[in-house]
Amino acid sequence: MWLPFSARVTRAPSVSLWKIEREMGKLGILAGGGRAPHQLVKTCRDMGRSFFVFGLESHVDEDLATDAIIPLGKTQIFKDICARENITEIIMLGRVRRPSVAELQPDLLGLKLLAKIGLNMFGDDGLLRALSDGIEKECQVKVISAADVFKDFLTPEGILTKAAPDAQAQEDITRAIEIAQTLGKLDIGQAVIVQQGIVLGVEAIEGTDELIARAGMLKRQGAGGVLVKLAKPQQDNRFDLPAIGPDTIQGAKKAGLVGIALEAERSLIIDKQATLEKADKAGLFVIGLKL
Repeated sequence: MWLPFSARVTRAPSVSLWKIEREMGKLGILAGGGRAPHQLVKTCRDMGRSFFVFGLESHVDEDLATDAIIPLGKTQIFKDICARENITEIIMLGRVRRPSVAELQPDLLGLKLLAKIGLNMFGDDGLLRALSDGIEKECQVKVISAADVFKDFLTPEGILTKAAPDAQAQEDITRAIEIAQTLGKLDIGQAVIVQQGIVLGVEAIEGTDELIARAGMLKRQGAGGVLVKLAKPQQDNRFDLPAIGPDTIQGAKKAGLVGIALEAERSLIIDKQATLEKADKAGLFVIGLKL
């Protein structure tokens, strides 16, 4: 489940201000796969923010340093650790494949939560919202947005690279926005790839990296396509904001794309400096769209 102006970027608070504002307890990081949790851990360390990393079993990267591995559905373990470690805020970040009820094997508290939300009654965004509301109530923590810590990684408005979209790319971006917004309203996905007006692919459960790879096999001759990632119109900004990173650039280049457009202020560029430098080296544009 998850995941593109002016050149102004909102800066994170200074270490001293952060400590003054956040002395009430630790930040819990509920980590799935991908590089975003790694970058959040680094940012917390740089800012002097006390944190505790929960790795979601079978989803979290093996090389992420975790304080506890939590199987999906084992809510009581999560609740007990939050109380013991004085965790008052939680960020849910990283790729998580949507599980079936049979895969969850929930404990009693997990069953109680599932009974309230109905796992199969929501799309991804609705499910995440229901889960976060349940976690807040049952575990006495506040679920916050990654942007509350990741302010430096929010996508600003404007062209962020040396390359810029040409007329064809602009037309493809416009087409992709229309499609992405329609998909978003149906709570299906966040990303679309369009080349010369032709939709090469839309994101569903497979995620952006697989979408890019699939589009690469379907590309046409001539000007390359564009990847557009937008937050869903009804999306809760606390979780699953659209995101790209250095690996996205590498995949886009391999797939023959010419650039990436993200929703400004509602998406993340993980490891922003490295990502934009890699885009410049690859000759790709990255642009933030104010919608």
